[in-house]
Order: sequence, then structure tokens, then C-alpha cells
Amino acid sequence: MSAFSIWHMQQPHRGSERSFRLGILTGWLDLVFPPVCVVCGKPVAIETGLAEWRPLLEERVRRHPDRAYDLLWLGGKPPQPGVSNFLCPHCLAILSFSGWISCPKCGGQVDDESPSPDGCDWCRRERFAFKGVVSLGPYAGPLGEVILRMKHPSGERLAHCMARLFCCERGEKLRELAIDCVVPIPLFARQRRRRRINSPEILAETIAKYLGVSLETTLLRRVRDTRPQRTLKPRERWKNVRDAFSVEVSIHDVWRSKLATFWHHAIIRQGPTADTSHDQDEHAKLTSAVRANRGPYHPRLRDRRVLLVDDVLTTGATCHAAAEALLRAGAREVFVAVLARGQGDDDSVAAAMPLHETEFRPW
Repeated sequence: MSAFSIWHMQQPHRGSERSFRLGILTGWLDLVFPPVCVVCGKPVAIETGLAEWRPLLEERVRRHPDRAYDLLWLGGKPPQPGVSNFLCPHCLAILSFSGWISCPKCGGQVDDESPSPDGCDWCRRERFAFKGVVSLGPYAGPLGEVILRMKHPSGERLAHCMARLFCCERGEKLRELAIDCVVPIPLFARQRRRRRINSPEILAETIAKYLGVSLETTLLRRVRDTRPQRTLKPRERWKNVRDAFSVEVSIHDVWRSKLATFWHHAIIRQGPTADTSHDQDEHAKLTSAVRANRGPYHPRLRDRRVLLVDDVLTTGATCHAAAEALLRAGAREVFVAVLARGQGDDDSVAAAMPLHETEFRPW
């Protein structure tokens, strides 16, 4: 990517006129600083590399004309649907997973073109706190390698770009969920200071902007430092994250809820009713919860559909524990969005193949 594209990647879009001006400026800067692929580092040739783009675009755009292809271009509109200035044709082909069919309950790959909403053979007997999962692809090979790179401080730009690719490929499924807010899986404070980056939070930021909903980064908190899930067996993972998350309720949230209730009753001009007394009871419970340093109810979660964002889901233990905390705090339903779905007893990507050795497949 060019220097300007990196800056523009984190900027909000403010109308078509602004996008038009940014597109012109990006075009000029791309001549001085040619864009490079954020995955493999090779130059992204737009004009001179049409021979490489053509087989991918003809097959992909023809099969999936409804994709939000504007997300693949930073700084204005793409010169042709499906072209990207931060991913080369090779990396885009192997990381888009346009033909990926996943289980709506656990996000794992299935062979049936019409998977059952009750789950696949792996998850049918599982009782998750979340209602469904939207995944991009498998936690293996090139995608597994990319996710490992995202966990380092130098992987922030890569995480932003993968989030845009995720919204492009799975945007239709995300919009069908009718989400009210987006919540990332948090890191423990000590781990956050050591790692200096939380890739689920970067993914959640882009997804929230795409859906046009609020991003809640301070609601969910990891209350204890759990062991790395990849080092544990499946049963140990569930025990490791049990009661590891809680929802933060502050005094500010208490007064925000009080003012919202007061404004509601002022508009409809109703006197004290049973509903008012019920709201007052809820405020009393919320205040006592703050004093007790726990949060069974939160006004910003009450009766809302929440999208929980993580980078990988394997057994589902971490997302299940986080979803339980959100539901206890008043969320109506919790769905999960992940880049990769690991299927197996181990989270390792020992079999990951370098991107430059991966076969080119225009999905």
C-alpha cells in the first residue's frame, strides 16, 4: 500500500465529494509510491498487471456480483469491480474464500450447500451461548499464517485490510443479522501491554463502520489472565475461560440510563405507572451492581443484538464465555464473527504453507 492509502484506511468516509478528492490524490501518490500487497509485499500492478487480474475478476465478479468490492480499494472507487490496491491478485484469490460454505451455528466448513440451522455433525450437540457464527475461512494454510502475523504490533495494517476483505466477502451475512452493536474479545491488561495490539479490536472497528453501528470496546472486560488456549486440550479450554469475562458498569452508565428513562416519560407525558416503578427497580439493581463491582445488567446492552468479534474460533469456549457475560448483562442475542474457523484439537498452524507456494485458485 502507498503511504497515503495507509492513512486513508483508518479515516471515516464523509460523502462522495470527499471520496472523489481522495481518489484523485491517491492516484497521484500511487505514481510516486506504488502500492504493495500487505500480505506478500509484492507491488500491486493495476494498469500493467491486467493479465494477472483478468482471470480472477472474470470468474469472481461473475459468480459474486453482489460483493462490496469498493472495500477492496483504498481512496475512492476501484477502476474495475474486484480490483484491490492493497492485495495482489494471488493473495486476493487465496484469501477471499468466496466458495466457502460454513455451518451457521459454529462457522465450520460443511459440504452441504444448504447447511442446517441446527448445526453440523460437530456442533449439533453443543449448547453455545452465542446464536451463530460468520467465518471467512479455515485456520490453516495462508489464512492461519496471516492471523499469526496480525497478533504482532507490525500487523495492525494487515488486520485493517483483512477486516475490509472480510466485510467484502461476508457483508451480506453480517447485515442479515440486524446487529445493534459490535464488541471485540478483550485481552487481559498485562497481555495487552505486552502485545501492544489486539487484532479482534481492529477487526471490530472496521466491521462496525461497515454496518453503521456502535463499537463498544469498553463494555467487555477479561477479569483474569487465562492460559493460552492453544496449549490446552479441548476440555481444559472450557475450564480455562470459565467466568473469565465480565461487563463493566460505571456510574456514568447509571446516570445515562436514568436520564434516558426520564426523557422517555417526559415525551409520552405519562405519570408514575407500573412501568416507571419497574424502571426505578432496574436502576436500583444497576446502582447496587456498580457498588458491588459486578455487572449483571447494562443499559447499553439491554435488549440489543450483539456481534462478538474474534480472530479465531476453534472449540468455541472463549466466545461462549464472553457471550454468557453479555447475555447476563442484558443482551438479547449474541452472534460471532471470526476470520478463521479452526477445526481440530490443536490451534497450531504447523501445516501452514507460505503464500508464495500456494496454488492460485480464482474461487
